[in-house]
Amino acid sequence: MKSKLPNPRPLARERSDPDEDTRPLPWFLIMFLGAMAMWGAFYIYTTPSGEESVWGDQRTVASLRPPLPAAGGVVSKIDGKQLFSANCAACHQASGLGLPGVFPPFVGSEWILGSEKTLASILIHGMSGSLTVKGSNYNGAMPAFGETLSDAELAGVMSYIRSEWGNAAPAVTPEAVKAQRDATQERKEPYKGEAELKSIS
Repeated sequence: MKSKLPNPRPLARERSDPDEDTRPLPWFLIMFLGAMAMWGAFYIYTTPSGEESVWGDQRTVASLRPPLPAAGGVVSKIDGKQLFSANCAACHQASGLGLPGVFPPFVGSEWILGSEKTLASILIHGMSGSLTVKGSNYNGAMPAFGETLSDAELAGVMSYIRSEWGNAAPAVTPEAVKAQRDATQERKEPYKGEAELKSIS
């Protein structure tokens, strides 16, 4: 009668599963990790905290605001180009050429290079209706920026668009913008077209 037990010969040829014995870390690695831990503790202990930081999160809102112009009408510290890019370029384009038939150009515009009182009034209160620029008629709406931009910022934008893209008109001071804001403080709505803008004195 034949045995039903498995043949022991194939089993004898198989090797047992590998078994990892306890292998301690090398002594130099243990010393290195200990030294790193001690250095980290020393660094944390000696690093000052709670002091004023130039670039850290401890900056105040006031320190993040751009510096205001000094007395005397210096507007160079206001970045008129950045303000133009953020508030105007979407319509009038970075080139200042506007969109034909939709948004008027700033390049060579009689409204940009003309009376600073009129330009300040447009920016402060906005306008809607018909406007002729360089012989072409535009019929749209210009938002008011009097509530969102300060006198210095409006002066910076005005000075930028009056001197960019080949334009050559004098810079505008914050005092001039404030004077026009005060002179038109009773107005609560945008100007209605160029006929009303021409009446500004």
